[in-house]
Amino acid sequence: MSEVPSKNVIPDELKRFIDGLGAEVSFVRSIDHGNQYRVIRNSDTVPVNVYHTGKISTGGKASALKELIEDWRLERPGMAPRRTEGAHTRARPVLDGTPRLGIDESGKGDYFGPLVVAGARVLDQESARKLQEIGVRDSKELSTGQAKLMAESIRRELGSGNVRIVSLSPREYEARRSAAGNVNKLLGEVDAEIMSALLDEVEMVVVDEFARTARSYLEPFVPEGVRLEVRTRAEDDAAVAAASILARARQLEEMDQLSERVGFELPRGATHVIATGRRVHTERGIEGLKDAAKISFATTKRIVG
Repeated sequence: MSEVPSKNVIPDELKRFIDGLGAEVSFVRSIDHGNQYRVIRNSDTVPVNVYHTGKISTGGKASALKELIEDWRLERPGMAPRRTEGAHTRARPVLDGTPRLGIDESGKGDYFGPLVVAGARVLDQESARKLQEIGVRDSKELSTGQAKLMAESIRRELGSGNVRIVSLSPREYEARRSAAGNVNKLLGEVDAEIMSALLDEVEMVVVDEFARTARSYLEPFVPEGVRLEVRTRAEDDAAVAAASILARARQLEEMDQLSERVGFELPRGATHVIATGRRVHTERGIEGLKDAAKISFATTKRIVG
């Protein structure tokens, strides 16, 4: 039976949050300048440090529960947006005024869930100013909640006619990847679909580089007179940053829906997925796994083997 020392009262804010997750605090201990709460849900355990100053930090290995707690922690008032490990601070994304289309993807490396590619067309300085006011930046610097809210603002400010999102479910992804030959050629095809829909009035296309060969896949679809820029860290361009947020928000939404259909939470990313994959396979068979995961990943052999 779980034991929580009565002298260490769980802060109301934290208690409401973990109750909503269906988690519980299994133990509390005093640390310098605060308390540490051991939060558990199923097989996940996350130590949460709450300091007398109000600051909160988390520890332990990566897990779905830790991701949820981190999102909550970063969305609390006064918290800075998340930075990816090893990332350096960059200036807010800008535009030079050239009418452009930015394209980025989300979910390429995730075992569960869809591959999502998004395009954002920015045709004038007013639209660029609105994006900067919203605070667009690389979606990896945002919590899940922030990404979803900012995506709504981007769609509202740019208008539906300047946004295109292509989402491929795991089964659609596998069918199209097989037909294309590999995932990078598939991404080139989807980027080309987005360009064909949003190239009107565009003088420049900026794509976050998804492979060294990305330019060769895309050049045949770019009309004469339109400049193509394919590079890494292209999220320093506000149009690409907006596309990055749109893609990630859609991927997160569809992951939530997929988790609801299978009856339990599916982890994001490509690590810590084996146990969940085996559970899907045990409860729903290989066809159920095909509905939820990109089965061409080598991970599948470890799950079904």
